[in-house]
Amino acid sequence: MSEITVPTKRDLAEMAKAGQEISKGIEEEISSLHQLDARKRAGEFFLFFSLYALGAALVPFLSGGWYVIPLILMALCLNSLGILLHEGLHGILAQDRTRNHLLSFMVGLPLMMSASAYRATHQDHHIDLGRGKDYGTYAQHVHSTKYVWIAYYLQLFFGSFLYVALIPFLGFHTSNARVRRIIVLELLIIATVFVLMFQWISWSGIARYWFYPILLTNVLTNIRGLASHALGDVEDVYLCSRTVYCSPVVEFIFLHENYHLEHHLFPQVPSYHLRELHHLIRHKLPRALESTSYATFLFEFLKAGLTLDVTPRRIRYASQPVTAIPDEGENG
Repeated sequence: MSEITVPTKRDLAEMAKAGQEISKGIEEEISSLHQLDARKRAGEFFLFFSLYALGAALVPFLSGGWYVIPLILMALCLNSLGILLHEGLHGILAQDRTRNHLLSFMVGLPLMMSASAYRATHQDHHIDLGRGKDYGTYAQHVHSTKYVWIAYYLQLFFGSFLYVALIPFLGFHTSNARVRRIIVLELLIIATVFVLMFQWISWSGIARYWFYPILLTNVLTNIRGLASHALGDVEDVYLCSRTVYCSPVVEFIFLHENYHLEHHLFPQVPSYHLRELHHLIRHKLPRALESTSYATFLFEFLKAGLTLDVTPRRIRYASQPVTAIPDEGENG
């Protein structure tokens, strides 16, 4: 059974310099990408909530196999809530801090997710990536490739549900007394809402309007989350997160979080600016972990699983032209 070496704190200090080095000569452009755009954010909310409303309106009229149409529409909305919640954790869902937290809580509620608990664990994921407090990567917790692959497959099939169950405990454990009180309050509100929902809405209604869409959302979230860091190298800031190229439709469905390497280098850049950030810094990266599509990533992931190989794949080095990986629009 292969053993995995966990990087040291010195490695983390060296990794933290990457963003500053990349920004040299383009400081103003990078700074402008940190600006929040309320219209773009409102547009995202309007579009995805409209998709859910349309899907819900179609449910009574489409049964059998035709139910897949409203199912997809509602799942796309619920999928966006998880990504919008992620934006809120970084304080970039809204300019005002209180409004940002309230919006984060509201988009997390249908997913049964405490925004404050998620924020506590996600901060550790960024600050302590690949170390003991990070639960978005696994080698530091299990120390062998066999168990890393078990964790990968658990994330692929059950990741979202495991996060919902575990994040409250992990967030509570790492938070101070004030944040713990907020976590408990949020969980009580969430529990109350769902108790009332199960009392007032029929089981068939809950299944058609929430549970079945959540199952599909789980698939989308797990694939996106797995592609973000799986088969990466947490010892290297450029190889610990992955950029996945995809069609404009898929990119928008994931609210541009396919540019996850860019997000980790500049976590305060809102998601709707990540594509522009990608084009701005791509030629400045000494190396990068990239995949031509989510389908390509999954194929290579499953192939690597046959031999329990955790070696990073599709590394593009600075010596390679930026055309070494096809343009985004060429991939699904």
